[in-house]
Parts: sequence; structure tokens; C-alpha cells
Amino acid sequence: MKKFIKENWFVVVIAVFFVAISIFFAYDQHKDDLPGKSVGGKSVAYGVDKNYTTMDDLYDGLYKYYGESLITQQFSNAVLDNAVETTTELETEAQSYTDYYAEMYSSYGGLSYLNQIAQSYYGYSDFKTYMLYSIKSRELSTKFVSEHAEEYVDDAFMEKYSPRVISYCLIKFEDPKNPTADEKERLQKAQEAWASEQYGAGNFADFAKAFSEDSSTASSGGKLGYVDSATDTLVSEFTEASLKLSAGEVSDWVFSENYGYFLIKCDSTSLDDFRNETDFASRILSDFENVANEIMWKAAQEAGVTFSDPDIEAYIKSELGLESED
Repeated sequence: MKKFIKENWFVVVIAVFFVAISIFFAYDQHKDDLPGKSVGGKSVAYGVDKNYTTMDDLYDGLYKYYGESLITQQFSNAVLDNAVETTTELETEAQSYTDYYAEMYSSYGGLSYLNQIAQSYYGYSDFKTYMLYSIKSRELSTKFVSEHAEEYVDDAFMEKYSPRVISYCLIKFEDPKNPTADEKERLQKAQEAWASEQYGAGNFADFAKAFSEDSSTASSGGKLGYVDSATDTLVSEFTEASLKLSAGEVSDWVFSENYGYFLIKCDSTSLDDFRNETDFASRILSDFENVANEIMWKAAQEAGVTFSDPDIEAYIKSELGLESED
């Protein structure tokens, strides 16, 4: 589980949110079971076998577990607002996530329910704001890793992961094991064009634009981006072929029983070329313990954040796992 959390930090931020949804939903379904009940003059929040928890006890517990953590949240939000501009692109991405999860949780009430959770459990005005700050956190970490990549990448890292930037062309088959006549013809035309003098490694992007049938990458010349030996989001045939290539080298046609035929180019194995890749930043964040929180603290220092109360500063550093630092 720890490895999963480290390698999927941005996704886990969202996953934790949905754990809260389940808890809140259970409470919401039973909140009216004890209408008007009181013990010792105090309103009852819930009870099990006549063991009652009053609203005062509930609020005290909520403050203990959530009140102080809101201090860290407000600190992080302020740092993120200073470090990452709220652009139209980020707003659009936050809205896309919001729409996606609203549809996913439509049976719970969709957006209105997500907003209720965001407000009740996380102190945000609505779910989109929650998503926006999650995205800002990703952007801050990616920018920091780009600027400090040399601190993390050494010979051992390169040997372990074999990182590179990859582009590709895909001739897509609906059922790769049983290609149609049309699919065979499209593959033959692409193979003949690649074998001609018209295309080569130097203008691979032009070839991908002309022949690739992957709508997500064709318009950008087939660029996929950062890939390494731990990448687990690609089919194994693709990853294995990619990692065998040197910078500027193009593979033979690679068959995948899931997609069809790939032609793969290694654009670069240089740190300067993958330092700005989001997946590279994710690899660093997964490989180095607590680096995301260290980045948050460094961004606060760069912003000139000061604390009038040393206890609050100590608490925030403890929450960020930085209590051993000066």
C-alpha cells in the first residue's frame, strides 16, 4: 500500500476524498434516527446500545482530528496560491475532474453531494475548489522537480530506470489477431512509406502526423513523453521495445495484441529533455520519501511566510513530516 501511495500521490488525494464520502453517506442516512434525544441536557449525535455520544463530544472530537489539520490546509492553500497561478487551463482541468466525479457519484446526488463533502470534511467552498488545489499541488511539485532534477538523478537512477522520452506511430487494429483487409492495407502503406527515402528518424514526427491512428498523439508528431522501466501504464511489448532504443533510434514495427502495430522512436535519454515531463516528476515523488511536503515547505520559505505563533509553525512542520529540520 505504501508503494502505491508514493507512486500515485495525485490519485490518492482524490481517493482519500471518496473515503470521506462513504463515511458521510453512512452518517447522512442515520442522522434522523435519534430526533430530539438528549443526555444530561446535551443533544445526542448518535448512540449504540444506549451508549450515547453527545454533539459536544462529537464537536470536540472533530476539532481534535480535523480542526488543527485545517490549519495545515489553510497554510498549504496560501502557499499554492502564491506559487501557482490560477490559469484558465487549470480551471478547465478542475472542472473536467468535477464533471467526471459528479457523474460517477450521480446516485449519491452528484455535484451537490460532492460539494457537501468538500465543505463538511475538507473546508473548501465546493468540490471544484478542492480539485483545483489538488491540481495546483501537482503543478508545484512538477515545477520544483524540473528546477532541481540534478539533485535526484544520478548514475544509479539512470541505471535503475533507463529513462527516455518516446514518440510513436500506431496503426490501429480493431482485433489485432484477426485484421481486416482494410487494416492490412493501411499497415502496408505505412510500412512502405517508412521504408522509403521520404521518412526517417529526423522527420519521424511528420511520419506520425501522416500515418498514426492514435488520436491523442498524432497531431503532436506522436509524442508520448517520459517512459522508464517502472512505467506500468503501457503494454509490455511497447515498454520493452522503447527501453532498448538509444537516443535518435527507431524500432522495427512492434506488434501488440491489444492495439495493432507500433513504430517507436527514442527522442532522448537526456535529463534536460525529460525534466519537464509530468511523469518524470511523478517518478521522483514516488522514489524520494516525503519530497512533496518538503517542496511545500520550501515554497513557503521562498514566499517569505512567517509565523507569529511558534506552536503553529511546529505543528505544521510536524504534519508535513519535517519536525527534524531546523
